[in-house]
Amino acid sequence: MVYRVILADDHPVVLKGLTLALAKDGLATIVGEAQSPDELLGLLATTPCDALITDFSMPAPGRDGLVLLREIRRRFPAIPVMVITTLANPALYREIIGTGVLGLIGKSGDTREIPEALVEILSNHVYLGSSVRDLVATPQGEPLGKSGTLADLSPRELKILQLFAAGNSVTDIARATGRGLSTVSQQKSNAMRKLRLDTDAEIFEYIERLRL
Repeated sequence: MVYRVILADDHPVVLKGLTLALAKDGLATIVGEAQSPDELLGLLATTPCDALITDFSMPAPGRDGLVLLREIRRRFPAIPVMVITTLANPALYREIIGTGVLGLIGKSGDTREIPEALVEILSNHVYLGSSVRDLVATPQGEPLGKSGTLADLSPRELKILQLFAAGNSVTDIARATGRGLSTVSQQKSNAMRKLRLDTDAEIFEYIERLRL
């Protein structure tokens, strides 16, 4: 069977590479290509397909990323979705999976994973690329995307991360919130542990991409 696939990425060379990877064994035919969220939503509304393979970040501030994935899931719940991304952030990976995405592959990964991933998501199975797998490891039996996400944070922990990502130091946050320095530091550490983030740079990326 030849599957009908829609591709979305704002880089033509990536679209070409995906097309070649899928056409190699006659697995799929590309029925549409989009280079922006608006183009993609228009294609999905007018072009029948068996699966969608999309970039995470495309031009359209406020409409790409998790916002776009949630809209796709709401409007086209039956279409299996695979995301290919340059991100390397474990908390964001889990947020992506939490939107209902079935496939997640890093752009630095092996293109030979793409046909295999397509077959898996069409069977309603989750497929994680090799460059993604270790970063989203969860305790045995725990559903992917259900732990290590925004939902695990307390309102205070989330607020501290937002303030920190806005450029405030722990000392600044303690002063602004009227909390002790040790309390703020501990809550920041607790939030990072829950999200399984190791560095401050990962916090900045996580909060920015969530658009909170």
